Amino acid sequence: MRSWKIIVLIMVFLVQAGCAIDNKTFLLRNIAFSEAQKLVSEGKLESGLLKLEQAAREEPENKEIRAMLLRLRDEILSKLLYDADAQFNAGNLDLAEQGYQRVLEMYPFNERAKDGVTAVNIERRHIVSIEAARILLDKDDIIGAETIVRAVLQENSQQPHARQLITQINSKLSRPEVTNLALESAFKKAISMEFKDTDLKSIFEIMSRTAGINFVFDKDIRQDSKISIFVRNNTIEDILKLILTTNQLTYKVLNNNSLLIYPNTPAKLKDYQELVVRSFQVAHTDVKQMVAMVRGIVKAKDIYVNEQLNLFIMRDTLEAIRLTERLISLNDLAEPEVMLDVAILEIARGNDFLLGPNMPQSVTFSGLTGVGAAAPPATAILNQIGSNGLGLKSFTITNQARIDFMHNLTTGDILANPRIRVTNREKAKIHIGEKRPFFTANVQPGVTAVVTSTPTFIDLGVKLDVEPRIGLHDDVTMKTTLEVSNFVRDVPGPSGATAPLVGTRNAETILTLKDGETQVLAGLIDNRELRTMTGLAGILNIPGLDRLLTNQKVNRTKSEIVLLITPKIIRNLPKLSNLEREYHFGTASEAGKLPVAIKRTEPQSLAIAPAGSGPGAARGMPPNPFAVAAVDELPPEMPNPFASIAASSPTFTLQAPTNVGMDKEFSVNIRLVGAKVTVSSEVQLNYEASALEALDEGDKSGSRTIRLGKDQPAGMATQIRFKVIAANPGTTEINLQNAVAEDKENGESVEVTLPPPVTINLK
Repeated sequence: MRSWKIIVLIMVFLVQAGCAIDNKTFLLRNIAFSEAQKLVSEGKLESGLLKLEQAAREEPENKEIRAMLLRLRDEILSKLLYDADAQFNAGNLDLAEQGYQRVLEMYPFNERAKDGVTAVNIERRHIVSIEAARILLDKDDIIGAETIVRAVLQENSQQPHARQLITQINSKLSRPEVTNLALESAFKKAISMEFKDTDLKSIFEIMSRTAGINFVFDKDIRQDSKISIFVRNNTIEDILKLILTTNQLTYKVLNNNSLLIYPNTPAKLKDYQELVVRSFQVAHTDVKQMVAMVRGIVKAKDIYVNEQLNLFIMRDTLEAIRLTERLISLNDLAEPEVMLDVAILEIARGNDFLLGPNMPQSVTFSGLTGVGAAAPPATAILNQIGSNGLGLKSFTITNQARIDFMHNLTTGDILANPRIRVTNREKAKIHIGEKRPFFTANVQPGVTAVVTSTPTFIDLGVKLDVEPRIGLHDDVTMKTTLEVSNFVRDVPGPSGATAPLVGTRNAETILTLKDGETQVLAGLIDNRELRTMTGLAGILNIPGLDRLLTNQKVNRTKSEIVLLITPKIIRNLPKLSNLEREYHFGTASEAGKLPVAIKRTEPQSLAIAPAGSGPGAARGMPPNPFAVAAVDELPPEMPNPFASIAASSPTFTLQAPTNVGMDKEFSVNIRLVGAKVTVSSEVQLNYEASALEALDEGDKSGSRTIRLGKDQPAGMATQIRFKVIAANPGTTEINLQNAVAEDKENGESVEVTLPPPVTINLK
């Protein structure tokens, strides 16, 4: 007996020694793999990757090493690219470039790293351009700064520095939208002018002589059409646009101080209006939707759509092109994205008892058999069983008595931590579990029945469906559906077929979380207890003995599902300022046309020169048939014709045309300039009744009294219409005499200056 024990111990020792030798050989052969696992567990991913590559070279057929190598490569690549992207988004371009270069050193053909290096270089160029634009903005060169920033936004509409700077530029612009058609140099001069029923040609002539501007007229313009305008201290550009707009005219810029004036009709616009061809690459929106918006808002002339490249080409005016650029920059935005960090924990507990005596449940006897021809006796006793002459054939006691003391505890925890990136309003699905086949039998009738089975797979485990909706205030509203299913047992069916019985737990809710906030969904608990008691009949119902003489089997199972979900917004829509949400559109007929701005004129600031004292007379020209005041900006060699008028106050002015045709009508304007509001005056107007006839209802004798003042019905100025009734050509004169003025506030008389007489040539 002792020798057998020694032999068994020797065999066990040899087996353990062989296993140790095999393990030692395996470790020596995979030492690089072991070191790689250690480095990876310490977080040294790159060093672990080098060791794994070494182990893979040593054992190219080892599937475990290859699988870990591929997984680690993907993990390291994702981590390096994520860190580089984070540095780029934070504005650390040097660190971002180092991260991308680090990836390229490991994977020279990685497209994402190449694109990252290109994006860094473009971003550096954009930063230089934005700094140049900022310098121009500090020098009040708003137009130059805006041009540079618009160019940057065309390449990258989400460039943060450019968006910030364009907001500052828009806040300083008097016009929300500025194009390159703004007039320059002489068009910026401020002038004051007043025209009453004056032909268009004369107005443009005065503007040309005053500011040194060249005008070229189309042959179809009616230069003798009459217009009236009263403006002070405004630029020639604004006054010119106002005159052109009210007379259905438009212009084309020839150079810095030359314009071509032509009628604003469709035929002339086709001949003179410059068109621009521009291609727009739509990055994030469907090109058809973008084109539909442009057609509806801008009323574009010609658009070609390339659906394959997701771009469209537009031919229209520069103003319409600029408006389209702005519309696309505000609408072609990337969809918001969110990263869902999900943790699913399944907790399972089992507690099984098997306790108590297991008593015999039945006793079986066989009949007695004799030996030879002798008949068996009628009775037998137990001690004779098994004897050669008398006994039972068999005596069986089933389920012999035993006592059970079994207690099993089982625990199981399953943790899944998937992360999934999903676009706004799209559904993300996560399934952790298995697909269980369910067979369907198909019987084909015939002489010999053919039975075929078709598998149908059902999903078991944890299924999570999340549909996020990202808000502008960095909140995420999620429609969440959670289903937990498990296989219970097979249920028999007809013809021997079976079907699986599946237990399910479902939860569906809508919740709103802030960026980075964690929500816990718990309470999906499955708690079951199955109790089985076996024993002798009748004892189970006796109190006290049921616990002592019965066998009890208790199966308790408990499982719970806990879901933790954390949304992390990766990209959201930018928050637009009011200047970006609302901007100038133009007119219904011309999209993108700039508005015309006229500055506010102070009361009593307009001055009318007497006839014959305008700018034309200052140069030795014939007397001007109308008055024009260019007080703010006159050529250096031209004296100010209103210096003497401004020195004496108050003053009567008399305006009348120099030449009038026979039987023609004309107007005479009388104005009191430079008087206080409380001054009231009277003046006598004299004219030749034989040559001129007053057309109003006043005195027609050749002399009448005119009252001017704020308290008078005529106010500070009046106008009288005359008609030439002279029989022969000649000259006639109109003058003002006997002027009297009084200050109503203190009752004192005020001295008033009279203008010289006006001579009119009758032709």
